[in-house]
Amino acid sequence: MYLQFREEFNLPAHHIFRYFATPADWATLYGASGDTKAKGDGWYAVPLKRFPFPLVARNVAAQPDRLVRWIFGGFWRGVGEVRLTESGDITVVEGFEYITAHGLWLLATRFEERFMTSEFERIWALGWDRIRRNER
Repeated sequence: MYLQFREEFNLPAHHIFRYFATPADWATLYGASGDTKAKGDGWYAVPLKRFPFPLVARNVAAQPDRLVRWIFGGFWRGVGEVRLTESGDITVVEGFEYITAHGLWLLATRFEERFMTSEFERIWALGWDRIRRNER
């Protein structure tokens, strides 16, 4: 499953970056269904509502207030990235997430089409709404 996004916020980049600083911070972005657990070496297990397996992720690149790139491990596999660009009072957040369910092999595409895509789009929408509540 591949999700691509572009959102604009009337907030400074440093205010938005804090939601992506580590995968542990994602819970403040979209709300987790339990406690985020540190797994060592920068890996975190982030529980998701309506998903039986947490996102296990680690940031592999970060430029404060500009860029975050991460990878997934465990049941979920893939990569993601957000880029923040300030222009006047507006911060543009652009990026993508490529994620698949590891171990489903032939069923992965059907699982993604029927369940994952809409759920991950819902999760991102919750995050964007949470950020918008803080706009000036």
